[in-house]
Amino acid sequence: MSKQKTQLTTFTLPAGDTNPDNSGDLVKKYLFHWPLFVLGVIIFVILAFFYLKVSKPTYPIVATLEFKGPTSSEGTVINKSGQDQQLDPISTPVIVENEIEVMQSKKIMYKVVNDLQLWVNYSTKINGKKEDLYKRSPVLFSFVKTTGTIDGNGAKLTVIIKDSQTFTLSNPDEGDKDYKFGSPVKSTFGTWTLTATNNISGYLGATININVSDPDQVTDNQLSKVKVELENKDAPFVNLSTSDEVPERGKDVLNELMAQYKADAMSSKNKDAKKAIDFIDARLDSLNRNLSIDEKAIEEFKSTQGMTDVTSQGQGFRDIRQANIKALNDAEIQLKILDGLERTLKASGDDISKLPPTSAYLSDPSLMALYEKLTNLQTKRSEMLATIPAGNPMFDPINDQIKTLQVAFREKVKALKASQLAIKSQMQSFNNGIISDLKKIPEQDRVYTAMKREQESKEKIYSYLLEKRESVALRYASTVSDSEIVDDAHAGKAKWPKPGIVYAIAVLLGLAAPIGLLYARESLNERISNRKQIEDAVNVPILGELSYQEDTTPIVVTEGRGKFVIGEQFRVLRTNLSHLHANNNSGRVTLFTSSVGSEGKSFVSSNLAVTLAYASRKTIILEMDLRKPKISGVFNLSSEHPGISDYLAETANDVTKLIQPSGIPGLDVLGCGPIQPNPSELLEKERLDDLINKLKESYDDILIDSPPIHLVTDAYIISRTADAVVYMIRQGHTLKDELDFINDVDSAKRFPKFTLVFNGIKRDQFNYGYGYTNSYYSSYNTYTDKEKETLGSKLRTFLRRF
Repeated sequence: MSKQKTQLTTFTLPAGDTNPDNSGDLVKKYLFHWPLFVLGVIIFVILAFFYLKVSKPTYPIVATLEFKGPTSSEGTVINKSGQDQQLDPISTPVIVENEIEVMQSKKIMYKVVNDLQLWVNYSTKINGKKEDLYKRSPVLFSFVKTTGTIDGNGAKLTVIIKDSQTFTLSNPDEGDKDYKFGSPVKSTFGTWTLTATNNISGYLGATININVSDPDQVTDNQLSKVKVELENKDAPFVNLSTSDEVPERGKDVLNELMAQYKADAMSSKNKDAKKAIDFIDARLDSLNRNLSIDEKAIEEFKSTQGMTDVTSQGQGFRDIRQANIKALNDAEIQLKILDGLERTLKASGDDISKLPPTSAYLSDPSLMALYEKLTNLQTKRSEMLATIPAGNPMFDPINDQIKTLQVAFREKVKALKASQLAIKSQMQSFNNGIISDLKKIPEQDRVYTAMKREQESKEKIYSYLLEKRESVALRYASTVSDSEIVDDAHAGKAKWPKPGIVYAIAVLLGLAAPIGLLYARESLNERISNRKQIEDAVNVPILGELSYQEDTTPIVVTEGRGKFVIGEQFRVLRTNLSHLHANNNSGRVTLFTSSVGSEGKSFVSSNLAVTLAYASRKTIILEMDLRKPKISGVFNLSSEHPGISDYLAETANDVTKLIQPSGIPGLDVLGCGPIQPNPSELLEKERLDDLINKLKESYDDILIDSPPIHLVTDAYIISRTADAVVYMIRQGHTLKDELDFINDVDSAKRFPKFTLVFNGIKRDQFNYGYGYTNSYYSSYNTYTDKEKETLGSKLRTFLRRF
């Protein structure tokens, strides 16, 4: 058969509605199941109602902190002279990003948790709902002695307040026991006491639930909620935020966090200032002793040499040398400072903490960087020592880094000193050149000048250190925090749950869940549900579509206007059959088959035969399912009457005596006859061809009801006598896998004029177009297919919507 499809008048109302994948039909398909959506919305709204009943609102808490004085963001440090940063650590600029990390550190939050005793939670039930008693608890829990860590679930205590002096500790295993407030109680996690608070009178007889948690876990939980963010990189304002079911507790957490941060920052600055002052005092003491020695040496020199005023001699040379002397003095200052550093490092075994805590030494950037790295590593190591034993292997990496940097720092100091010595040597060489020009100046003048220069150099260093000490001492005595609280912690409106949003989400879920359920059900459905699935899979023309009929009457086509929809569908099928046979008006043989049973071939062939008879076409239907005949029963004919099997078995020869009238004018039935043990062998006989040829002489249409081709080969055998083969597909019954089989049959050309009929369509349920009841035809017809329905049929129709 050619692959070109026959032009057929398919029954589709309205045009295009048989495609269930366009957006409009998709909506209609889901709207058919409207009770499921209503039920889904109701269920989820009820769940939302109970969720709002049991859930507790969460409140946002915010606060603002300002950093004062010199600040920097993104790690950029404001430049200062090396000596100022070395000897005045209090005025070191604040790096805001670093301070944010400090505020978010576990160390500070752990202090907050302990100071506020957040590791103990008190609650009770009021009107069946759990109520947190933060700062309102009638009792106060405190440890006398702990015997071990508390597990992740915490220790739960249930106490009943009997009166202002006594409480009952509830224990399901050991029974209830009474205790006095303030008396020690021993438990598996330690010894503890309960103290009555001023709120005790309002909770007499109440049950109080106490949950004692591990402080470390509470700290981690609080840290996960707290956010510290820089509001603007150009402004030194930091926003702190958290959330809590109890606004007062959230505010206390942020306020205490800011207070702890400020206290720690002040303590750190005081320690740094104390170290700087001690270092300056040691250098001043050393310089003071050296200056006394120098002054006494000059006095003795002038006395022994009888010198009174040597400044007037060689004034011209002194002017020339002045610039060189100044530079030499600067180099001497640098060398003195480096000498002091080198001696301090040597005496302390390269312990950088013995040096004044500054961010730089001299004006050398690399030495500054080494000092800052060492300071940061030692600070980190000190923090680790607070929680980890010193011998722990975790210290190995940081100890190695500190040793490496200490060596690098010492070597850098040596390198700077060597550099300064080289500079000094160059200057001295230049100075010696000048001195060679001063040979005529008395030896006493030269010696005096050298001694005076040494003294002046030390005096400059002494004056500088004395000034710095006074500055640092004043700051140390009146240290002001680098930060200031702009806004104390305050709570906003509850951010969750919001009833409007919760109910909106519930409605959306109530609509989405049925869509997902229907989509999953359709995706998992292995059976054919719409015409598009057929058209996408096979290249076989569809002869017609027939609606599902709940009526148990086998013949649904009636003459006139009753049962209009199904009758019109069969009339369209009749028209398409005429086109299929190329308008051949007589002797047309059409075979009806299917994959398996119950796909409607007997129903379609018998009703199509009736439709043909109503069109004044002389028609006969052959009951050639010799194994499970049904046609005789459709027309209420006797199954005992001789039929096809008798003729094929040669026990009957007169075909006219085998034919039975159906009771419908123009329609006859040739029954199966007695069931034979070898139907396939009978159908192979040439008598079948003779039978069909004889019938062609007398009838316009010969319809053959044959067995399903998956069960037996009878349909293949009979098809040799047919002009066309109509293959039945039933919605919701025929498997999708059968479409591949149909393709194979069509490709192998095993049937002549191979076509399909899509049968049993439940249009509303599968969104397969509109029914006639809402169409033009309903006004034309005096009544529709929806005749008087029983309560049971209405119920079944409604339940199909689920």
